[in-house]
Amino acid sequence: MAVALATPPADAAAGLAQAPLPAPLAWYEAPLEERMALVRRGVPAHWLRTLAAAMDLSRSTLCELLGLKLSTINRKLQQNLLLSPDDSERLMALQRLIGQAEAVVRDCGDSEGFEASPWLAGWLLQPQAALGGARAANYLDTADGREQLSRLIGAQASGSYQ
Repeated sequence: MAVALATPPADAAAGLAQAPLPAPLAWYEAPLEERMALVRRGVPAHWLRTLAAAMDLSRSTLCELLGLKLSTINRKLQQNLLLSPDDSERLMALQRLIGQAEAVVRDCGDSEGFEASPWLAGWLLQPQAALGGARAANYLDTADGREQLSRLIGAQASGSYQ
């Protein structure tokens, strides 16, 4: 099932800068090619503000967790610019983890009242036994680390998570 992810032509970057952040579950379930195309172009800086609010985190805390420079983010927010592809990838990988958590809970059959964004924020900030007692947030700044977090979230569905 294709999800409309607002990917206007290259000359419409201003239109993309105004686009809303895709819902976590929609982003998680979107076709790979659509996700890659959007990240490669860069996503609107205001999506970081939206995601920080959804997670009940400050913008500076979210930037720190993702390894992003707050001064760069603030400048791009002020000028209504797109993030770089690298910064976009980090931000949208986090949105994908939120969508994955939402999908796990949905697929377990009891998602009523579950809010994936604040849940994931709390999970990231707590020490995790499966990570040797490290905070999951310590893994957000690299692709390999985010892949490990995705495996841990997926393992929760089968009960194999430690």
